[in-house]
Amino acid sequence: MKEIILCCLALNFLISGIESVHYVRVGCLEDRGTRILREKATYLNVNSPWHCQKFCGEYKYFGLEAGKTCFCGNEIILPIKLSQKCTMYCEGNKLLICGGVWAIDVYRRNDIW
Repeated sequence: MKEIILCCLALNFLISGIESVHYVRVGCLEDRGTRILREKATYLNVNSPWHCQKFCGEYKYFGLEAGKTCFCGNEIILPIKLSQKCTMYCEGNKLLICGGVWAIDVYRRNDIW
């Protein structure tokens, strides 16, 4: 029974994304052509919340989309709509989820206000 509980906890942790003392998950949000995080972006061959926040440096928010895209910004552009489509695995790390098609998994850095 302990193994099942530990497995379920680990699975929930992996699917919901990783949080650390440096950042917290805002949630899965709908993205659009004009982008909700606009200030910086790239494709990462190995992507994860950790890799994306490193790329984004001192930006307040970062987001992962479609497995390999990383977006950065100091504000989330309104309107904000929740999404259930963050279902794609991270490029280079199939244990983590990195957004989806027009769905961005957004995180906020704790050390930048």
